[in-house]
Amino acid sequence: MTKESVGTPRPPEDTSGARDVIHVIGDLVSVLEPQLLEVWRSTGMTFSQRRVLRQLRDGPRSAGDVAASVGISAPTLTRQLSKLEEHGYLTRAVDTADRRKVLVELTGEGRRVLTGHRVFAGSPIARAARDLTASQRQALIENLGLLVNLARDMDAVENGV
Repeated sequence: MTKESVGTPRPPEDTSGARDVIHVIGDLVSVLEPQLLEVWRSTGMTFSQRRVLRQLRDGPRSAGDVAASVGISAPTLTRQLSKLEEHGYLTRAVDTADRRKVLVELTGEGRRVLTGHRVFAGSPIARAARDLTASQRQALIENLGLLVNLARDMDAVENGV
């Protein structure tokens, strides 16, 4: 904190719009929750772990690339990879071309779990998304993406990542 900011009162921020965003996100989570719980019940994995597996659909990738793609820290990815490996959904191996890297690859079981569980197919949220116009979908993608990226950036700053 700077000397100036200690004694200088800040004007109150207008947080009503931010609260509305949080309420809508809460409503969205309540719509998605049944499908997420079904993934957990049927596969024993969280939706975040499923996102990690999806990064491996096109072949082996370095752990660092996977972490960057899903926007999580290396330690968080390591914990997720350990659980997924315990379930037999992926394997890890040292990259023979660069021993500093760990390559992660789907197993047959991991591929089966991904293709066998279409989480949102036919769900109310998927049907609603199809009913949006192309421009509404694009605006939603851009704005939700912006919100998610800002939140991840703030989390990284707060956690020193």
